[in-house]
Amino acid sequence: MSRGEITVLLLFLLLEFSLVQTQPCKSELDCPKENQAVFSATTEIPRSLRPVVTEVFFLNSLITTIPKGAFAENPQLEKVEFINSNISSIELGAFEGLTNLKNVEISSSKLTSLPVGVFNDLSNMEYLVLKSNKLQRLEKGLFEGLNNLKQLLLHGNEIQSIEDEAFDGLGNLLLLHLGKNNLTAVSTHWFSNLNKLEIFRLYENQLTTIPEDIFQNLPNLMEIGLYGNQIEELPPNLFPHKDKLNKLFLENNLLTTLPEGYFVGLSQLKMLTLKGNRLRSLPPVLFGEMPKLTELSFQQNNLSSLPKGIFSTLKKVRKLDLSKNKFVTVFAEYFEGPEKLTELNLQNNMLQSLDEDVFEKLQSLTTLKLAHNNLQMLPGDIFKPLGKLRRFDLSNNPWLCDYNLVDFHSWMRTNAEKLTSPVVCDYPEHLKGTEMNSLTEDQLI
Repeated sequence: MSRGEITVLLLFLLLEFSLVQTQPCKSELDCPKENQAVFSATTEIPRSLRPVVTEVFFLNSLITTIPKGAFAENPQLEKVEFINSNISSIELGAFEGLTNLKNVEISSSKLTSLPVGVFNDLSNMEYLVLKSNKLQRLEKGLFEGLNNLKQLLLHGNEIQSIEDEAFDGLGNLLLLHLGKNNLTAVSTHWFSNLNKLEIFRLYENQLTTIPEDIFQNLPNLMEIGLYGNQIEELPPNLFPHKDKLNKLFLENNLLTTLPEGYFVGLSQLKMLTLKGNRLRSLPPVLFGEMPKLTELSFQQNNLSSLPKGIFSTLKKVRKLDLSKNKFVTVFAEYFEGPEKLTELNLQNNMLQSLDEDVFEKLQSLTTLKLAHNNLQMLPGDIFKPLGKLRRFDLSNNPWLCDYNLVDFHSWMRTNAEKLTSPVVCDYPEHLKGTEMNSLTEDQLI
């Protein structure tokens, strides 16, 4: 090999090495830091780790038991995580000696229960993640001693019962996640001492009712997640502390009505979704001043009409979703208040007609969805107030393409670039299936 060929080869190898060195890590654990140790598919917990290691991770391990004193020779540890593991049991004393431990995660394992006292002496623990296991019950004393715990994540288990006082002692807890379990009822006493709690998630359980005083001793709540249950009715005074609440998830329950003035006082709420319930009507007064609310959804209910001025106090709402209901028509008075709407979704209703002034006050609207209704014609200047409209969908309506549609057809052709889906004639028979924008005015007449 000549000197020149050797030089080229060396340059090529240097380039390859450089590319390998600069290739980004897919996750944090692909490129461990000096203080981290990562074990993949291992069958046992190593007795001793390098003295600088404060965080240890077990990924897809074959370990079935965390034995007593598993980390006794590594008192410097601050974080221990078992992710996608085969763990089915944890012995009492498994974490003994780890007085500096702040973070523990055991997720996606075969764990069905935990021995009471397993977390004793871990007074510095701040984050405990036990998600996606097979835990079935929480016993009194299980979390005893975790005085500084801030986040407790128990979602994705099979929890059916919680003993009274199970959460006692967690006075500094900020987040409690019990979503995706098998709870059929909850008790106010379970949570009465969690005074600092900010995030409370009970979604996707099997709750049919919710105690009226469940949030009575939780004055700092900012997020409540109750969606995906089977709740038929909300108690009138369920939210006694409204000044900090900014996220409230009530969708996918069995609600048929809402109490009068139910959301009055929720001045910090940013988004409210009630989709996937069975609401047939709304009370005349439902909302108060809500200056931070920007998104509101009533999608997939049984609403056929709205009280006049129902949204009059919602001046900042930008997105309103009324799709998948039973509206035959809507009126301009429905939209008094949220006059800065940018997106309005009315698709999948039973709309047969719209008054020509229905969008008169919605001059900020940029997206309008009217697909999958029963519209046959619309007034020619119905969209004239919508000078900012950029996207609209009128597809899957039974359009009657005759002389009554001439003015509307003219507007459609002028704004064809804004259509998100083709608009096709259903009647008369000889034009069935023809795209409306391909027709001439003579064909309509």
